[in-house]
Amino acid sequence: MSHLTQAILLGLLGGYCHFDWWIGCPYLNRPIILAPLAGAIMGDFQTGLYLGAILESYFLGNVVIGGYQAPDAGVSSILATAFTISAGLDTNAALLLAVPIAVITTSLQDILWALYSFSSKIADKYAEEGNDKGVYLVMFLEGIGNILLKFLIVFLAWMYGSETVVALVNKIPEPIMNGMANAGGVLPAIGMAILISMIMNKNNAPYFFLGFILVAFFNMPTIGIAVLGMIIIYLRFDLGSIAQSLRTGDVATAVAGAEEDEDDF
Repeated sequence: MSHLTQAILLGLLGGYCHFDWWIGCPYLNRPIILAPLAGAIMGDFQTGLYLGAILESYFLGNVVIGGYQAPDAGVSSILATAFTISAGLDTNAALLLAVPIAVITTSLQDILWALYSFSSKIADKYAEEGNDKGVYLVMFLEGIGNILLKFLIVFLAWMYGSETVVALVNKIPEPIMNGMANAGGVLPAIGMAILISMIMNKNNAPYFFLGFILVAFFNMPTIGIAVLGMIIIYLRFDLGSIAQSLRTGDVATAVAGAEEDEDDF
């Protein structure tokens, strides 16, 4: 596969990072999905799969809250995977590439969104005129801008930066590379700690420790843990009535039902 073809395919993956929001946000723009795909494009699906698991563990607690924009996990995972495979880096060192890429991508996105303040005024004008098609058009073009931005970041970074990154990595002394790999191995633990600090409470703690015990002492596989989690959800929540309320548009009843089940627990 030519370098240009790789750049285009990786760029399309980058553009999909935002397009995921257009199709109901099924969270297919996560590292665990994108890194294996990037690995396949680079000709090493197995390494991409492994990197996807590592990067996902670090970015698990990476969420958007209010006006805060979390570092871009998708674009960083694509480029980190591509650079790691092309340069022959230790897989743990991929995290040290992913973190700055994620921050830079988010910074560029913030600049674009600042520019959208001007186009939003146009949308406001259309709204005052009752021109809903005009509002939709502005929102559509802004979405296209987000997709194009991430496509260009990945495309240009790989097209013109891959050789530079490889040459730079080859000049790093081996002891420093070993230190970077060891430091990268710690980052997934930090990601898990951030996630736990966000979700841990008296209701969730028993399930967390139950899962830990089943894995650590009984060697239960991940699929078994997932099935057990589905059974617990089924037993705890009246999913049938909640789904029926949502189908009829009675969101308040659905939320109240879920909260009542939580209180009963």
